[in-house]
Amino acid sequence: MAQQLDDDYCTIAEAARSLRVSVSTVWRWIASGRLTAYRVGQRRIRIRKEDLASVVQPFREPIGARTSEMTHETEILKMCPTEGEDQLAVIRNARALQERILARRGGVLLPPSWQEINEDREERTAQA
Repeated sequence: MAQQLDDDYCTIAEAARSLRVSVSTVWRWIASGRLTAYRVGQRRIRIRKEDLASVVQPFREPIGARTSEMTHETEILKMCPTEGEDQLAVIRNARALQERILARRGGVLLPPSWQEINEDREERTAQA
């Protein structure tokens, strides 16, 4: 019976290794209902090996597979004249703000934020 269990079921770690994903990904799939897990005894959790195939799907659907979903026509609504003007005004204002910030900084761009983020991380690591 134990051999039968080993042949038909696998542990969470074995499933993760088999699918080449992390153990936490397998647990997330179980929590979301995408993958079914079974309790064996009080503590052990197992997954049927044949259920692992349910999380493996083609990356792209074959051409024509989605045509059944698109059976109704989609109505494209036209913008009213003021919406276009409003959007252009927003773009003009954003560009003007960029120019003011750049002028205030003497033409020097703002530094990339990743540098500050890394410095903050290093500080927290040093404090820990």
